[in-house]
Amino acid sequence: MTPQVHHLVTGPAEHGVVRCARQMASATASPVISDFREVQSDVPIHVHFTDRLFGRTADAAADAFIASARQHRAPITVTLHDVPQASDGNAFEARKACYLRVIERASAVVVSSMHERLLLEDGLRRPIDVRVIPLPIDSPTSVVEPDSTRSRVVGVLGFVYPGKGHEEILQAMRGLDTDVTLLSIGSASPGHERMIDELTRAAAQLGRSFDSTGFVPDADLDELLRSIAVPVAFHRHISASGSINSWIAAGRRPLVPRGRYAAEIEANSPGTLWIHENSVDGLAAAMADALRCPNNTWQQPGVAPYPTVTQAAALYRALFAEQCTRTAKKLPDGRWVVPGNRWDLVPPTDRQPAVSVVVPYFEQQRGLEYVLTALTAQTYPASRIQVIVADDGSPVAPEIDAFRSALDITVVRQTDLGFRAAAARNLGASAARGEILCFLDADTVPEPAYVEESVRLLAALPDALVVGRRRHADLAGWTAEDVARWFGGRSSGPPELTEPRWLREGYAHSRDLLDSDRRSYRYVISAVMSCTRQLFTEIGGFDESIVGYGGEDWDFAHRAYDAGAVLAHQPRAVAWHDGPEWAERTGGDRERKNVEAMMLASRITDPAARTLGLVYDIPEVVVIVDSAGHTSASLLQTVGSALRERECAVWIHGPDAAELRRPWGDVDQRVRLGQPNDTGRSHAVVHVRGPVLFGEQSVRRLLADGTDRLTVDVGGTGSVRVCSSRSSARAARWATALGSTTQDLAEELFGCMRRTGVEFGLSIGAHQPNLAW
Repeated sequence: MTPQVHHLVTGPAEHGVVRCARQMASATASPVISDFREVQSDVPIHVHFTDRLFGRTADAAADAFIASARQHRAPITVTLHDVPQASDGNAFEARKACYLRVIERASAVVVSSMHERLLLEDGLRRPIDVRVIPLPIDSPTSVVEPDSTRSRVVGVLGFVYPGKGHEEILQAMRGLDTDVTLLSIGSASPGHERMIDELTRAAAQLGRSFDSTGFVPDADLDELLRSIAVPVAFHRHISASGSINSWIAAGRRPLVPRGRYAAEIEANSPGTLWIHENSVDGLAAAMADALRCPNNTWQQPGVAPYPTVTQAAALYRALFAEQCTRTAKKLPDGRWVVPGNRWDLVPPTDRQPAVSVVVPYFEQQRGLEYVLTALTAQTYPASRIQVIVADDGSPVAPEIDAFRSALDITVVRQTDLGFRAAAARNLGASAARGEILCFLDADTVPEPAYVEESVRLLAALPDALVVGRRRHADLAGWTAEDVARWFGGRSSGPPELTEPRWLREGYAHSRDLLDSDRRSYRYVISAVMSCTRQLFTEIGGFDESIVGYGGEDWDFAHRAYDAGAVLAHQPRAVAWHDGPEWAERTGGDRERKNVEAMMLASRITDPAARTLGLVYDIPEVVVIVDSAGHTSASLLQTVGSALRERECAVWIHGPDAAELRRPWGDVDQRVRLGQPNDTGRSHAVVHVRGPVLFGEQSVRRLLADGTDRLTVDVGGTGSVRVCSSRSSARAARWATALGSTTQDLAEELFGCMRRTGVEFGLSIGAHQPNLAW
């Protein structure tokens, strides 16, 4: 049973955020609290946050939230209202810092518009689960009522404060008859009470009348909104607006300036807005038109605003269910499977599985002696450690006899055919007897706790991919005896060199890869990498076609991530690299890095790696189209619209797929018949049912949503289902052991968001489209 989520609501009852919070709490049947201390720390909490309700300043608001949430163990989800934007002026930087601090503490964040989500993404320091749940709109209470618009009043709804647009509206009214007045419906925002008098004087100077109603009870609001001649929303900092929704719910069609948020409302709820040019002149022209044609300020029959309170509540309930029910699942052998990348949910274990340490080697006798000396000093039981030296074709075999009495050492060798670290590591892994594979380079010296710390998580989490911390030191002139004295505490360490900043920041911003995303493969380096032999074998090991320095670890980590591996950085698993980072040694060697980047682009479906417009054999996304219900023409439209995304391949299946495909002749080679045998190296699979039309950026927007499982309803007769390879692979790996189906387990571990087509630019096409010209 899903734990009951409590809604934390603070602030005056008339505040729009408070009203929204209480409405959602009621619609989701959630208890309301005003302080974290009112519930136990294991009770999930949802917070509706705006800095103006939590403190007198943005800093104070963040301090208050963090202090209250610090000791809370259960998930804390947050709806952010009044998201900061540059138009906030001098307050922007402080408000932005405040919101980022709140986000850092949240397990998931809700915003009220895609516009707000885009505002957030510009400043996020780490990946975070951000959902768009638009502010709910009650269905209009009436249709056109011409007699209700006999007044000569321009109305603005909401708190009075700078930027709400009152001054601009007065300027725009200069061309209207003098009997047209301006009415502000609502109170002045705290601290801005003097604006009422200032606006009254400004109106008088223009020969105009201005008045303010003060707070209007809900019971009286609809009637008042219906009596206004021209409903206006000219807020200069608009990102999501309860006042616009209130106009719509009253059956009105408010005048709104053109912009990203207005376009979003119009897409979700067609016909609900009167959109004009975003200028005072544009507003003036729209107001004049509204006075001449008052019927146009009313909603027309058949308008269906989205979302209703019921629809928004369903989205919130789905979010709460995902956050509260996605827990670690215990396997029959006592190990665990986790949701998402939540390795922090794994309980401690006393298991000490056998470990095979694989050390690729090429003419590095001195460095190898350092490594082997360090391995004799490990805190992990020596009886549980096998060491495999994988020689990449050295003219002279490595000398290891001095260490055989202390270590279980195996040497395997391959022919010298160039720098083949990937093949050497695979050769070493093939000789492994241990449950865990621990990869160390021959110039990377592990601290005594290295193996113990690397294995700690892997003993309980079989599909984890663990990377340790690689530090840098100058070991010039050192001997193996110096290493023994250092780790024995009998001497100080060598001079420390700079640790790569990009790695430190990557681990810090992702909370040691707990917040991994599809680009986190960049922080997995094979010099200090560990995984189970089971996972290594399933992924296929390193790609032996990669020859030369670098890239094989990113390729492996990328494949592992898409195969459902859980990425984790273990900062206490420390090994010291002899010398600076490669880029610092060589000055960057642009040509060498370019070769590596070009080689990886054909293998890694990361858009950042594929920027030159080429089409690769491994597509980023596979689209599988069910031909049922299609004509040949409508199927062509669906397939063609999907292929607007370059990084895409389409498969068409169904008993009549070949027949429907035949009239097209020779077309795009990315179109194939049947079902793909393996989509594991693509990032995601998109299943399409019905005559769905993809907009210009629809596929990209589906992927950018960041959800591993997403079902989109497209007009009732079509649907699109997105499944990340990562979620499908992990579920397939463990479904039988956990007594579940792959699809059910995938949704348990990764959730499944359900959204509407309008959010992604998806629409239903004509069953018999006209393709003639």
